[in-house]
Amino acid sequence: MGGLNLFLQAGTAPSTAQLPGNPQSLLAFVAQYMGIAGASGFNGINFGSATPSPDNQNLPWFKTDAFGNPLGLFSWNGTAWVGISTQTPAYAGSANYPPNPTLGQVIYDTVIGGLVFWNGTIFTTVDGMVGDIKEVMFPTLSAALVSNPGWIQEPSSIGMVIGAAGGANSPATAHTYGQIVGEEAHTLLTAEIPSHSHTELFGPYTGAFQNGPQPSGVLPAVTPGSTTIPVSSTNNTGGGGAHNNLQPTFYAWRLLKTQ
Repeated sequence: MGGLNLFLQAGTAPSTAQLPGNPQSLLAFVAQYMGIAGASGFNGINFGSATPSPDNQNLPWFKTDAFGNPLGLFSWNGTAWVGISTQTPAYAGSANYPPNPTLGQVIYDTVIGGLVFWNGTIFTTVDGMVGDIKEVMFPTLSAALVSNPGWIQEPSSIGMVIGAAGGANSPATAHTYGQIVGEEAHTLLTAEIPSHSHTELFGPYTGAFQNGPQPSGVLPAVTPGSTTIPVSSTNNTGGGGAHNNLQPTFYAWRLLKTQ
C-alpha cells in the first residue's frame, strides 16, 4: 500500500451556471463540482479470519477471529503478519496472556471471544461492574468460569429465582435485600384447607324385628325385615403429603462479578 493523502479538490462550474438562492442549495451546488484527490494509492484492504494470499500481502489486513470479532489491523513485514500498534493485542487463552501487564491494559482473548483488562490483580472481563449478576449457559460451572474471568458462582441464590427487594408494590409485598422466602414443596395445614363438610354414609341392615311386647317367659315373636342404620365414620382418603410448589423453571449458571 502506497502513501494515502486524501483531500478535496475544487472543480470548475459551468460559466453560465446560476448560484442558488438559499444556503442548502448553495452547499449542494459546491459539492457537485468538488472532487477527491490523492486516492490513487488506495487500492483495497484484506478482511476476515483467513490469512491473505501472497498476491495481497501488499495490502493491510483487517483481521477477525473465527467468530467475526475484529482483532485489529495487521501488516506484512516481509516475513509475517504483525499487528499495528494502535490495535488491541490478541492472545489465545489465559495461559498466553502478557506476563507483566500494566494497570488497565486491555487485550482480546480469542478463546473466550471477549475483551479482558488487568485490574492490578487479575485479568477480568471488560463487561460488567463489580456486583453485577448474569446467567450463562455452559455444560459445566468450570467452563462458565474459565470464559468469564473475574466472576464467581453467586452463592446465596443457588437454585432460586431472584426478586426485587424494596417496598410493597401491589400485588407483591415488601421484601428486604437478602431475604429468602418460599418453599419447593408444601404440606397444607388444617387452616389452609378450604372449608367443607362430609355427608354421613348409611348402610343396609337385614335382621329380625320384635313384634310388640310379649308375655313374661315367652320368646318374642319376630318378623324378618331390613332398614338402614348410620355407619360410625366416613371413609378416609388422601396421603397427607406435600405438593409441588415450583413454577416451570430452566436452570443456568448464575455468576457474580467480583473483580
